[in-house]
Amino acid sequence: MLGSGTSLNDRYTLISRVGGGGMGEVWRATDTVLGRTVAVKVLIPALTEDPKFAQRFQNEARAMATLRHPGVVDVYDYGTSEVDGRQVSFLVMEFVEGESLDRVLRREALDPAATMRLVAEVGDALAAAHAQGIVHRDVKPANLMVRPDGSVALTDFGIAHSVSAVQLTATGAMLCSAGYCAPEMATASDITPAVDVYALGVVAYECLTGRPPFEGDTPVQIIYKHLHTPVPALPAEVPPGPCQVVTRALAKTPDRRWPTAALMSEAARKAFDAPGSPPMPRGRRALSAVVAMAVAILVTLAVAGSVWIRGDQAAEQSGSVLPPVTHDSGTPTSAVTPSRKPLAPPSKSAPVARPSGSHKPTPTATPTVRPTKATPTATPTTHEPEPTDPPTTPEPTAPTVEPTVSEPPGDIQCIKAPCPS
Repeated sequence: MLGSGTSLNDRYTLISRVGGGGMGEVWRATDTVLGRTVAVKVLIPALTEDPKFAQRFQNEARAMATLRHPGVVDVYDYGTSEVDGRQVSFLVMEFVEGESLDRVLRREALDPAATMRLVAEVGDALAAAHAQGIVHRDVKPANLMVRPDGSVALTDFGIAHSVSAVQLTATGAMLCSAGYCAPEMATASDITPAVDVYALGVVAYECLTGRPPFEGDTPVQIIYKHLHTPVPALPAEVPPGPCQVVTRALAKTPDRRWPTAALMSEAARKAFDAPGSPPMPRGRRALSAVVAMAVAILVTLAVAGSVWIRGDQAAEQSGSVLPPVTHDSGTPTSAVTPSRKPLAPPSKSAPVARPSGSHKPTPTATPTVRPTKATPTATPTTHEPEPTDPPTTPEPTAPTVEPTVSEPPGDIQCIKAPCPS
């Protein structure tokens, strides 16, 4: 039906067949309007004649036209054309120079470093599609194009997403690729981005070993193994890092796989940098971060509390916590006591001046000093601080100074002349 020279809508001329599968064929073609080489995916007529599928396929083509990512092949056009009396639908995409990954794997398997690089690049492309609500559903080596520089591009977006996971054609061919089909796709479960994570894990397994994890004579046998058979162990020479990336992606249930393609891509990059150490799950990293933050907060609070307590103790010892307060009543308070302490010694220094008068250089100096000390005015001078310092400056100290006069009492008994001899 299709062949070299076939024209679609009088614009795209098929040149050579690149590949094919259960849903159609991929051709290298020429865009006669823009004069460029393109890749054209032509769907089988059985799918094109289904109105529901044709509408969903068109919607997916429109969605893919808005997706721009270095790891995704650009979609240029979508259309239908009549070929030999039958309508066919087709997608026009960017033609990628290079070869498909399945041809590379036919020659030899990839080493762990190359495999992790491929997983990281494809994971980024899938994450960009998932962010727009697009699930590829047909990730396999035939849909991965390896460019001459070694980078990888993902092709055929939207095609497998537009059909039922296990729907069969009239000839019994399964539309999904059985070797890369996630278990939930065979049980009519809701299709989520986790199916792409699983398929990428199968691709990574095949890159490391040269063969997919599950093989069989029929698609039904392969699907059964995806559902019930444990994943065969990877070779012993595969380092722990890449081994964990692949093993987790191949978990039977979606909730045990990598939560997103982006996280799987991140884990693959870490395994590429340090293949000998398995990537730490995000849950453990988050727990470690929370514990470290809690410890830091506790240490900060402890240091702040210690500084606060020491500040209070120092303030209490210096007596400068509260400013001095004076009351009109003249009654000293506890707040006044610390500020009055430095004033107490000068008020009691008045008695020290009394011995200087006791030397009596002239007879007139003695009467002048003594009435000053005898008057009660000295007592009010020291009355206010006295109650605050009973132990340090007791009241009896004032009378104890006066008896220290070295002169005989008889000489100071006479006040008015003439004195008796």
